[in-house]
Amino acid sequence: MDGFQKEKLQNFVDDGEKDHPPVFAGRDDILQHVLTKIQRTGARKAGIPGNTTVIQGAPGAGKSSLLSELEIRAPEVGGRVVKITNVLLRNHPSKILQKIAFAARAPQETWREALRNFGSRWGDRIGRISVLGMSTDLQRLMGRDAPASFSDLQSHLPSEKWQAPILLAIDEAQRLPPGESTAHAEFLQTIHDADDIRLPIALVLAGLGDTYLRLRSLGLTHGVTAHSLERLTAGELDALTGTWCAHFGITVGAQRHRIDDLMASTDGWPRHVHWAQQALAEALLQESVYGVADRIEDWEVVHGRSNQLRRGYYDAQFSDAMVASCKLVGRVMLEVARTERRGAGLTFGQVKDVVETYKGHDTSSEWRLPKNHDEETYVTHLIHCGALQRQSTDPDDHVLTCPIPSFQSYIIGRGGFEAPL
Repeated sequence: MDGFQKEKLQNFVDDGEKDHPPVFAGRDDILQHVLTKIQRTGARKAGIPGNTTVIQGAPGAGKSSLLSELEIRAPEVGGRVVKITNVLLRNHPSKILQKIAFAARAPQETWREALRNFGSRWGDRIGRISVLGMSTDLQRLMGRDAPASFSDLQSHLPSEKWQAPILLAIDEAQRLPPGESTAHAEFLQTIHDADDIRLPIALVLAGLGDTYLRLRSLGLTHGVTAHSLERLTAGELDALTGTWCAHFGITVGAQRHRIDDLMASTDGWPRHVHWAQQALAEALLQESVYGVADRIEDWEVVHGRSNQLRRGYYDAQFSDAMVASCKLVGRVMLEVARTERRGAGLTFGQVKDVVETYKGHDTSSEWRLPKNHDEETYVTHLIHCGALQRQSTDPDDHVLTCPIPSFQSYIIGRGGFEAPL
């Protein structure tokens, strides 16, 4: 791309953090895994038992952007993605079936029209999408014959009439209430088990660090593949930096090492990478700079702005419960950090024991468990806030670590302690 793309870069700053970044990097193994599942499902023209993938990670790991990237890449293997919320799954499963019907049966041009006009929100605008080119059976499914069950869907739209296999993608899946006999659990089980229906559907569920365990409570166990999102590798971060600069027509000049230093301060954490990019973009948008990195006079200002944005994120993630118990959580994270420095780890139960040991350490309220919490719910809360994450997706591995070292240091500091070197 030739020339500085000032307007696009300004839009990047103005839009703030979005579900999908302008340049995507990394996660190739996960993308390939899911795309292969879509391709195999399409080849069989039927669901495959256990064809479910879990993508889990702390807040800011890039789960939503990964789902959006799958939406972009699915057509490369002949598939289509239907993204839904956990709220819709709990309350309106019939609307999900209607979305699946549209995505499965819509002629290619109609499908392109939906994506072109509404993007990822096409599923909320089905009624506004032109019916021109739709088959009679699809028009019925969008109207009076909307399917009320998978049996209805299969009866009205057998797999041989499908234009493409479907990947049903659900974000924030850790919020689904537990219970194998709940309506939403049975909906997912029907797709996952692939026994009662022969429809080419695969599942991907994204959520926080305990999502895999939540799915086990919903009766989805056999064949589920789980992936934990970690930090971007040095190579992925390097590739992302070069592609991002090229995307906006930035003249890097002799400043690549300074840009790399800025990105290195992010720990490779996708949310922090965004803040660093925003700080760099604000500097490049100054009239005296106009996209030429060599014209940036004070890189300390850029670093300071990146740190300010990241600090705002930390403040937001430091929940009311953590504020109320800042000394307790600081001590807990200090013990986790010390164990990590020794190359070991603490299990979920051992972290609970640390909480038990230090709660009420003195009379200060900041050492007490927050109201309505016990040791187990407190540790779970720290997982949901991104302070802790399971080290492995192996259900028998219960070791917890902190996925974001700088956030760990922040929490320890908030408690009045000093993070170990």
